[in-house]
Amino acid sequence: MMRKRIGATLGLILVLAFAGALPSAPEAAPKTMVLGTAPVGTSSFPYMVGVATIINKAYPNDFALAPQETGGTVANIRLVDDGRIHLTGFSGMVVADAIEGRRPFNKKHNVQALFSMYGQHFLWFARKASGVTSWDQITGKKMAVGTPAGSTRVGGDLVIATKGLKGKAQFLYLQPSSMIDSLRDGNIDAGFGLSTGSALAPWVQEVMSTLDVNFFGLDEPTIAKLIQRPGLTRYVIPGGLLKGSPGFPTMSEYLIAGVSAKMDERTAYLFTKTIQDNLATLGTYSTAAKGTKPEDALKGLPPKLSFHSGAVR
Repeated sequence: MMRKRIGATLGLILVLAFAGALPSAPEAAPKTMVLGTAPVGTSSFPYMVGVATIINKAYPNDFALAPQETGGTVANIRLVDDGRIHLTGFSGMVVADAIEGRRPFNKKHNVQALFSMYGQHFLWFARKASGVTSWDQITGKKMAVGTPAGSTRVGGDLVIATKGLKGKAQFLYLQPSSMIDSLRDGNIDAGFGLSTGSALAPWVQEVMSTLDVNFFGLDEPTIAKLIQRPGLTRYVIPGGLLKGSPGFPTMSEYLIAGVSAKMDERTAYLFTKTIQDNLATLGTYSTAAKGTKPEDALKGLPPKLSFHSGAVR
């Protein structure tokens, strides 16, 4: 009996020793996912790079988020719904159209929100040599009104339509860098900008420091018409933010971090929680994120845009 017990014990030891000598199963590689940003030079670009960096550091064995430059909001909504990118940011004003399948979209897009990123407030400027100080003086001029696939284009087109300016001026769609070069060379008279959060978009700062321009917003009757649209509100650019400007009223919206409705709940939950737990760190990547509070995550969603179940969790 004793021999049997000793033999069984030795056998167990050998089995355990052999098992310990076997190589352990390799850990699963992090899931590579694409994060759609916006054009380089916009406020959204460093914000989304910060989001990717924070999530990758928090979950190095789960996610490998790769930032990818995109054309902007319209492109982001199409790409995330098609599964070609996995996390992105989009305009509240534009996603209201995407959900309903209205122009510039030709079908309904099934996207959902994780959290609001920051408010973005529209502003415009013109070379002082052009004599333009408001939208009412744009007739006969050349003006860049937005990026080709961004929310600035949609916003600019809305103003043009509301003020009845279609066909009365030459309106162009340019990336910020091309717009600044064209303004500097005198090839266009006016351009577009944004105030993001409590700061200015990077390209607006460049315009302010390198060009002699007049800044302007919108008249109250135009604002009253525009804010009937889901996702848009009235906002006042404060005096002192723009050099030489006393401030002015304009239209505003929120930029929203979003995903496809098909994303699994755990991933959406981890993305949302990680960023909300690291808002101060995100502010070191993006001036637009500075001072953001957790309660800001709920602001500015258009009525028919829902939160993903992972974000709700």
